[in-house]
Amino acid sequence: MYRVAICDDEFLTCQEIENIILENTDVLKASFDIDVFYTGEALIEHIRCGASYDFFILDIELAKATGIDVGKYLRDENRNFHTQIIYVSSKETYAMKLFSVQPLDFIVKPVKPEALIRAINRGFEIIGRAEDFFTCKSGKENITISCKEILYLSSDKRVINIVCCDETIEYYGKLSDELKKLPDYFVQIHNSYIINLNALKMSSNDHVIMNNDEQISISRKYTETFRNRMFSRWKKINCED
Repeated sequence: MYRVAICDDEFLTCQEIENIILENTDVLKASFDIDVFYTGEALIEHIRCGASYDFFILDIELAKATGIDVGKYLRDENRNFHTQIIYVSSKETYAMKLFSVQPLDFIVKPVKPEALIRAINRGFEIIGRAEDFFTCKSGKENITISCKEILYLSSDKRVINIVCCDETIEYYGKLSDELKKLPDYFVQIHNSYIINLNALKMSSNDHVIMNNDEQISISRKYTETFRNRMFSRWKKINCED
């Protein structure tokens, strides 16, 4: 299940976008939970109160808090780089203004189904499919975890901890073996840490900060791998169709 926020001050546009998504769930091979907002302020307040989404579909020309303002709040204040932003507008003159919020796509109104479907599918390539699961055995119990819930994996000798949004799971294993079982948006940055790039809040040359505000060091051994993966991710976000 993917969570989508549609924000446009035109009721018919919101309805049109929602209908495109819901009528193409078979094509997208996914299910969606959709919230609709008619002002940027309402969406920002919802995020401030703890709501989270996989996709924003935003009109740029909203009355007070514009779609660009919403994007800047998400990236700069909320430090959220997981949510993929798709902008819609009747004008094509916003390219440079959008650069700082790293949008997934820009679609000119009226929104065509094929353009929106293509953008969402590209978002899936970045954030992963909802059906991405990780399995492990803790004691006698087999556990299946949605990869979207995993922030990072850490190891201490033979003990592995999977740190999730709301729990930590401990079991025995080798971190190198676990990396092979994870989707490609997970990357090893230290002998003892594998992180989920979708749960990354900030990165520097020698450390990352995750969405739970934990800081994890990047060891020299993995610096180049991490940089290459981040560059590859940047290209996916900014690629031209």
